[in-house]
Amino acid sequence: MNNKGFTLIELLATITIIAIIASIITFSIGSTLSLSEEKSYELLKNNVINMANLYITECEANSIDCNGEYNWNNNSTSFFAKNLILKGYFKSNELKNPINEHDLTNCLIINVKKDINNSYNITLDDSKCN
Repeated sequence: MNNKGFTLIELLATITIIAIIASIITFSIGSTLSLSEEKSYELLKNNVINMANLYITECEANSIDCNGEYNWNNNSTSFFAKNLILKGYFKSNELKNPINEHDLTNCLIINVKKDINNSYNITLDDSKCN
């Protein structure tokens, strides 16, 4: 008698191995996507800092009209990322957190401190962005 085919044990073993490989691949892809979203968010924050530096520099040089958009208090000021959109440094759809797609326009606070050399130290506060 010539039996062609697989036994039930062989089929179950094959399915188990395929399931294990699939779960490893799924976990790998998930962590890779998460890492790339985090890196994208860091790049976005660096872009915001660079554009905020340009915005403050141009405002202070009176290259653009920023009258009343921020006020210096003891060499520091804060403003929302919305200012950068209003002045054309970003498009309205560009300030979204890539991790959760949350709009950062009205919650991302840009803090600027001016040092004794009139250089700007810019930090971002995204604690109000959920």
